[in-house]
Amino acid sequence: MDIADGSFCYFHRDLNRGNYGSDVACLQQFLKQEGFLTDEPSGYYGPSTESAVSRWQLVNNISPASGVVEFKSRAFYAKRHKLPTAEELLALEVQAQGSVRTCLDVLCTEPDGGEFCQTGCLKRGSSDLDKYHLCQQICQVAAGKSCDRAFPPTQSFKYKKCISAVANNCKNSCHRGLKAGR
Repeated sequence: MDIADGSFCYFHRDLNRGNYGSDVACLQQFLKQEGFLTDEPSGYYGPSTESAVSRWQLVNNISPASGVVEFKSRAFYAKRHKLPTAEELLALEVQAQGSVRTCLDVLCTEPDGGEFCQTGCLKRGSSDLDKYHLCQQICQVAAGKSCDRAFPPTQSFKYKKCISAVANNCKNSCHRGLKAGR
């Protein structure tokens, strides 16, 4: 796998027990691939996810090994996968304020016809790789929130199906969108 593979996670927030979303499902998929989690990704951060994160943190000398994915864990994951952290992408967006910018909009249509949009901007002339990472992050956020709103936790089968498509859909959308924008 490489950085262009949509299965890599962009963590825009800290994650802990009680959270749910596509970022949690992506984390669970990663933990499963690494052998720390046996459960199928559900998008819900429960006790087994917390325990798996704690074991991953211990193996990687991330202290404290609390089972909470906070800044140190997010930064370690991003560095290991050669991805920018959410904070680094935010810094690029802040740098773009007051200058000529390139903005990316991701629109997700929900099954009920509702829409959820996420926007991110970079300084004009930013690298294609920075644009791709920004697109991936805002797409994962938008698509995840769309799944969250369309399928509450009580509809877990439909929710799992929705979030399982996020990474691949974002990968394809970002590749197409960046090619079309050239």
